[in-house]
Amino acid sequence: MIQEFDAQAVRGYELREVLGEGGYGAVYRAYQPQVGREVAIKIILPQYANHPEFIRRFESEAQLVARLEHPYIVPLYDYWREPDGAFLVMRWLRGGSLYETLQRGPLPADALPRLLDQIGGALSAAHRRSVIHRDLKPANILLDEDGNAYLADFGIAKDLGKKVSPYQTDQTSVVGSPAYISPEQVRAETITPQTDIYSLGVMLFEILTGVLPFQAPTPIALMFKHINEPVPVHPALSDGVNAVIQKATAKNPADRYPDVATMLAELRLALGISPSNMMERALGAKTANPPSTSSSSTTGGRRSTYETNVIYLPTFFEPIGDQLVFDNPYKGLRAFQEADASDFFGRDALIDTLLDRLNQPGPFQRFLAVVGPSGSGKSSVVRAGVVPALKHAAIPGSDKWYVLEFFPGARPFDELAQALLRIAVDPPNNLVEPLTLDRGGLLRVVDQVVPGGDETEVVLVIDQFEELFTQVEEESVRTLFLDSLISAVTDPYSRVRVIATLRADFYDRPLLYPGLSELMRARTEVVIPLTESELKQAIVQPAERAGLRVDPELVEAIVSDVGEQPGALPLLQYALTEVFERRNGRTLTLTPYRGSGGVLGALARRAEEIFTSLNEAEQAVAQQLFLRLVTLGEGVEDTRRRVRRTGVRPVGGDAAAIDRVIDTYGQYRLLTLDVDPQTRAPTVEVAHEALIRTWARLRGWLDASREDVRQQRRLAGAATEWAVSGQ
Repeated sequence: MIQEFDAQAVRGYELREVLGEGGYGAVYRAYQPQVGREVAIKIILPQYANHPEFIRRFESEAQLVARLEHPYIVPLYDYWREPDGAFLVMRWLRGGSLYETLQRGPLPADALPRLLDQIGGALSAAHRRSVIHRDLKPANILLDEDGNAYLADFGIAKDLGKKVSPYQTDQTSVVGSPAYISPEQVRAETITPQTDIYSLGVMLFEILTGVLPFQAPTPIALMFKHINEPVPVHPALSDGVNAVIQKATAKNPADRYPDVATMLAELRLALGISPSNMMERALGAKTANPPSTSSSSTTGGRRSTYETNVIYLPTFFEPIGDQLVFDNPYKGLRAFQEADASDFFGRDALIDTLLDRLNQPGPFQRFLAVVGPSGSGKSSVVRAGVVPALKHAAIPGSDKWYVLEFFPGARPFDELAQALLRIAVDPPNNLVEPLTLDRGGLLRVVDQVVPGGDETEVVLVIDQFEELFTQVEEESVRTLFLDSLISAVTDPYSRVRVIATLRADFYDRPLLYPGLSELMRARTEVVIPLTESELKQAIVQPAERAGLRVDPELVEAIVSDVGEQPGALPLLQYALTEVFERRNGRTLTLTPYRGSGGVLGALARRAEEIFTSLNEAEQAVAQQLFLRLVTLGEGVEDTRRRVRRTGVRPVGGDAAAIDRVIDTYGQYRLLTLDVDPQTRAPTVEVAHEALIRTWARLRGWLDASREDVRQQRRLAGAATEWAVSGQ
């Protein structure tokens, strides 16, 4: 494995030296030339990455971790799985780990309060998103050059909303490190935030005393000590600190602290807390030798049927500065993803309807089109509603299915091939070739490369299905792709299902293709506007889950403004995002809502405010950038267009100005920054068509430049064909 990747580039990342390796694989320092940054890449060996359960869970768990936003959680920049392994791209920190620091000697006295505040805050943020670390230990706390601590390696983190067995690692089904593992992990029982609190208590003991609470000749013996023996009361620690450690490491999770913040608050109280002398107070006046660490101690909240064991934490009090810290439960313009399921409210009835349609027997049961206007929430209800439900066995056996989401784009077979590689085992060198051989290519490829046997199905979630008609230029490619889908969903022995989301103004396009029109007629579900009750759920319940309160006047104002407009959901989410950011305290009120422009004005106002804040050169860059990010409609509304960041660099000639404009609009969620699934090259696109509809300045640019944009696209297409033909 190590030799295999030495001196190689992996999907646009240049691998440098090995930072560490173990039974799972290795971590490399790498360089990403497209954005000019150094990163750490964790590469997981194929024998783990090709396990069916790993394949099913990898993307959803990685997506969940990538969504964790906290200053002291190591950010996950990118992730993907292929038959050669699984890859996690993270920030590279140059300060080593807490483990290495402790090996060199005791932690400096002034470092403890900062360490606990930073890691405690990070852990609290993860728990609020229902993510449990499960392997908290000094080796998974990384340091920067200034000594700041960052929580890392959520590689075996568990989403509390899922009821499945943990991955099998190192020939045992127990997940965690024996020196820090909780009793419930050893017993393979349900884990909760208290699981991490136990490990944090063990770490606190080690940091303060310089030794671990238990020693044993084998890992199994060590784990049995965690089950059977209390953590020793250490004579070098004050009574108050010993009491905190004892409570944190209680054998019964119910006897531990309710959350990390409460534990650290009690620790401060035990220390009389002056953060500058936390270490001295922890040690107190006692100087007795520590007892043998092998001896015994001297003392001893879905809201839906598919997420029944999600835990909602009541405390939102982070240690850093004793400030109330809330997660924004609203998504701005982007569609909800599977990782956002716990924040997705108001569509329970539609989710149930879609699941019923998917479970209906019949000749076309393997196909379902979800059709609605732009902004009606098609993508969100499928990704954050239907997909999580399928993974929770809402349809018998669906928890064993593989779910692949992708956009067709301009090269749908390339996108399909990249999607299949995420679950494939031992595929041919070029998946596009067998896929495009004839209309039966998709069926043959799935049977050849997808693990699990005949009982395992593959669900293709094709988002923005209209791209097949707006971005695919060659009719022969479009026809073959559609024929492949039709063949796959109508074959009696097929393992393939298709869920397609389609904008309503493109509904006539599939009807031009005889086989597809029959599927559409029989298997279309229309997304209608939220009822008033559902709209109130979408406004209030995410806030309540995050520990916030919504003023009833605000709710009534939003309901009145939205009415029954079918395309208002992204505008609603963006307006609520603005209210969240402008709030004072824990209550969302009417005043910041009115000040931001409300549902119908917040988005356009923010886009215009950003534009007017740019200098003259940046404004020119912004105009050219947005023109490149729109596909002009022919008799229908204009649509957004994904472009590689390198593809917009020539705009205006000033690369730094382009990056500033992209990053500024991205910061306010008006542009979506992602990566190309094949090359991992950074991409950029307008976050939602709602911005194209509502921002008057952009509409003006498009109206004035429509023919110029068409001409530029024709020239770009000709240049691409010239390059492909080898001229």
